[in-house]
Amino acid sequence: MTQSNVILEVLQRGETITPAQAYELCGTLALHSRIAELRGQFYDIHCELVRTSTGKHVGQYSLVEHYACG
Repeated sequence: MTQSNVILEVLQRGETITPAQAYELCGTLALHSRIAELRGQFYDIHCELVRTSTGKHVGQYSLVEHYACG
């Protein structure tokens, strides 16, 4: 299973994902790149900046909907 597939499964369950969670789940340090791949497959993914417990701001991604072209 690819990193993108693991991330997509999380999003399809209605959960959100942050870079730290993506690293724990599938070892990726490039969540933004995996999200770009999914967006390229026509997944509508929203990013919201959230503050962590340490005060750092990170992107938290969620799936809006999936639509097909054509």
